[in-house]
Amino acid sequence: MMLETEVFKFEPDITAISCAGRFTQGNRLSELEGLVNSLLAQGVRKLVLDLTHVEFVDSAGLGVIMHISGEIEQKGGHLRIAGGNEQAHRLFEITHTGTILAIDPDLVTSVRKLQGDQPAAAGQSS
Repeated sequence: MMLETEVFKFEPDITAISCAGRFTQGNRLSELEGLVNSLLAQGVRKLVLDLTHVEFVDSAGLGVIMHISGEIEQKGGHLRIAGGNEQAHRLFEITHTGTILAIDPDLVTSVRKLQGDQPAAAGQSS
């Protein structure tokens, strides 16, 4: 399955990108990177990358995640990774990126942590 994305907004200032399919090298991954750059240009500083429905992450996908992490950090923002299957978590472990990235078990946890442990609001699709 090709990579599909959907953007959600959470109160007060959190944006989540829900991803589904294969997080692998190709046009769709480049489009995701462009989407994130656009969101950052619009002032987004709290971002959740939801990998709950991602089937597979390759090295190019990991590279994009690390690039996004660096870009948002340089702008004073925060990135959290939500979900992810066993393969993704193993990739983070093998590459030692799991110690750099903020990884949560699910989207709700990521949003709550970015909200400062306030109850998570329902997401609004955009």
